[in-house]
Amino acid sequence: MPTPASTSSRVFVARQPILDRLGRVFGYELLHRHPSLDREAPERSESDDRATAHLLTDGLLAVGFDALTGGKHALISVSRHFLMHGIPDGLPPGSVTLVVGGDVNADRDVLAACTELRRAGFGLAVDSSVLATGPRELVALATHARLNFEQTASATDRRRLLTGLPTGVQLMATHLETAEHFHEATSEGFTFFQGNFFGRPVVKEGRTVPTHQAAQLRLLRSLNNPDLSVHQLAELIKPDPAICYRLLRAVNSARFARRATVTSIPDALVQLGRDTVKRWVSLWSMASMGAGHPALMSAATLRGRFCELLTQQAERDDAEGFLLGLCSMLDAILERPMDVVVADLPLTPPMKSALLGDDNLYSRVLRCAVAWERGDWDEAIELAEAAGINPDGLSGTYTAALQWVSELEKITAEAGSPA
Repeated sequence: MPTPASTSSRVFVARQPILDRLGRVFGYELLHRHPSLDREAPERSESDDRATAHLLTDGLLAVGFDALTGGKHALISVSRHFLMHGIPDGLPPGSVTLVVGGDVNADRDVLAACTELRRAGFGLAVDSSVLATGPRELVALATHARLNFEQTASATDRRRLLTGLPTGVQLMATHLETAEHFHEATSEGFTFFQGNFFGRPVVKEGRTVPTHQAAQLRLLRSLNNPDLSVHQLAELIKPDPAICYRLLRAVNSARFARRATVTSIPDALVQLGRDTVKRWVSLWSMASMGAGHPALMSAATLRGRFCELLTQQAERDDAEGFLLGLCSMLDAILERPMDVVVADLPLTPPMKSALLGDDNLYSRVLRCAVAWERGDWDEAIELAEAAGINPDGLSGTYTAALQWVSELEKITAEAGSPA
């Protein structure tokens, strides 16, 4: 699969997953910032607001809505100017919820704009500050209510804010940092959940990795051998019927428009290339280990590709960067401490050190990727510079990673899995 061209860096865009009660990805909040809004000048002027509205539109069009959201729902925080003038024509109303915060002066014009957007089919979410101070006319238009668990730490405060909500409003809990916060929000009737809790491991008793997962780790180790020949790769794949099935389905999918059906693993390797197959098999192996954690696998895949491209820019082995990002969430996927998992990971000592928190080039690349994912743009820029990466390319690099993952997900969906 070809690497997408880098797109415009005129706006910072990232996405954060929103999960449902079963831990599945419901959608993504699309984070955005104008590059000129830095730490020294955080105030937003009207011209900045207008520019950000237009630039987000440009960013959405450049990346592609489906690539940003994976075909799922999107939440976008909006300003007054965005509400009045900046809604992109290409946004699908039924798949987008606009978030109005307390910093938006909900005057008559804003209320009228929100009413029209609701009629057009857009969702409308209000945050804790709107619930606390009104106006009630805006709350009455809401389809979702978002409560920040860091700002409303007590269940009593949350119940007070949610009193009098219109019937049918769905509750979103944000800034959940631990699994305990997630369970607390679930017990209080929240429907959707957002925060760092889902990427943090809930460690099970026992410090060993289960046998079936250990086998997949051994496969990853073998796949990461830089001297692995095409013949050796074929021999690694052949004993796994599920991977053989998916690989043959993928290479014969409509996306590749083959004139003749590919029926053997060696032929698939010739058609797709060794490195592409190694990357796909690594992902499928991770997916086998992470059954039951689709949200984590989706996040790990995007991080892996982002780290791969960043490592390439740092003039290091990009294949190592891919595996570094992919494996950075294995503690959560395997529900084991990272120091236990890392002993079996197919990584070099510097990369293992990075996963364990030591400071080196690989850890800076990984922390840069994580900071960008969370919308910590300034930290991401500092870490990129520390890793020898031009920060001007971060936005385009993240965009390329998103587009690659979007294309991969389509190929994987077509490949399916054995019955």
